[in-house]
Amino acid sequence: MIKTNKAMKVRCFATILAIASLIACRQEVAPLVHTAPAALFSRGEESVTARVGEKVSFDVTIEAGDRLSLGWYVNDVLEASTPHFEYVFQKAGSYTVRFLARNGAGELSKTYQVNVSDVFSVHLSTKDSTLIKRTQLQTLKVRAIVDSGAEVAHEWKVDGKVESTEAYFNSFVLQEVRNYTVSYRGQNAVGSFSKEFTVEVEETQLTMRYSNTDQLINIAEGTVLSITAEAVYGGSGLVSSWTVGEDVVGTEATLNYKFTQAGEYVLSYHGKNAKGETAERSWTVSVYSLGHLLEDFEGASALGSWWTLGRNQPGIQLADNPDKSGINTSDKVMSDSVNGTNSTSGYFDLNLSTVAANKDYDLTQCNGIRFKIHLGKSNYWPRVEYSGTKYEPVKAPQHNNSWEVLEYRFPKNFETGKKLTFRPLYQKDGTNIPAGAVSDENPRIVYIDDIEFLGSNL
Repeated sequence: MIKTNKAMKVRCFATILAIASLIACRQEVAPLVHTAPAALFSRGEESVTARVGEKVSFDVTIEAGDRLSLGWYVNDVLEASTPHFEYVFQKAGSYTVRFLARNGAGELSKTYQVNVSDVFSVHLSTKDSTLIKRTQLQTLKVRAIVDSGAEVAHEWKVDGKVESTEAYFNSFVLQEVRNYTVSYRGQNAVGSFSKEFTVEVEETQLTMRYSNTDQLINIAEGTVLSITAEAVYGGSGLVSSWTVGEDVVGTEATLNYKFTQAGEYVLSYHGKNAKGETAERSWTVSVYSLGHLLEDFEGASALGSWWTLGRNQPGIQLADNPDKSGINTSDKVMSDSVNGTNSTSGYFDLNLSTVAANKDYDLTQCNGIRFKIHLGKSNYWPRVEYSGTKYEPVKAPQHNNSWEVLEYRFPKNFETGKKLTFRPLYQKDGTNIPAGAVSDENPRIVYIDDIEFLGSNL
């Protein structure tokens, strides 16, 4: 016989009690059981109609089911997870709205077919106005505001002509002072809207344009000066007045006035329109006495002792006129030519004492000189030197490959014992032309004709 000690008996009994207790606990826990979902829907019909922009509501009341997962889907896109669902359809078309509730015991679904029709409603930023006022040169700005509807086509007309197909019409400038008829039409697949209104354009501020904008005008005595003052805008009822000094010399838009005596004058324009707006402009007119002209260069004797030759090679010589189609039709002219390729100004001298003695000119009454010059295709900027100072022309050379007239003025009258130095091959900055080969742009030759000494301004 096997003998069992007392300790072993105690341990076996404890184990039996623990197993019995575990079995008892398992019998007391109930198994987890889901309740299948059940619901009541506020919409019984499965087909729903709506319009673009309209809010559509869906509701479900959950009657059974625990631990439910809810979802409202529009075309299979989850839009909400609550019993109440609201949705606004922005475009016309057919949509599927589906409700789904599910848990471990099953699922419940409901599907609606929603047919959304388009709508159309629009108004203009001008509201109910049939007449609006704007100012000349303003850009007309008006907008079609779509209250509802999709894919709206817009059309704006001004006096029957299509000017824009955008909702915001801001591309038309009101150029004229008059009434414009503006019409709008908008439409989409289900409707249209039309409206017409008048735009009354008022004159803008008086704006003038003058045919001569020079501050200083040089003319010879006996010359008729012509200037036109044109009202570009705001010219209704314009009254014009021209004065020389204190004397009124014209009341038309165009002034034609002969200055018969040498001197310096202030020419003024005054304009006033029907609205009382005014325009003012003035010019200084410098009138010089008639000068003395050297124009006969047909024979070699004309080059006699007037010129200091040999300043450059070959220098001053007679030449054929390179261009008889413009303002100079002489057969023969002078040329100043420079051989070689070194840097140069191509200068030569005109002896005033010799000119005065041979031509019986009183050059002490003159303080200016002008001549015709042909620069070819170059960019030469001729200057005249007198008493150590080099002077630019009154007006810049045109460089138009034809004969043009350059004029020079000096601060005091000529002294016949002095000379004028011509430097026709200068650059614009007053430096010599650089060294370089002869070309169209650097021909190293200019042509001169019709030298005129200009009288002083008294």
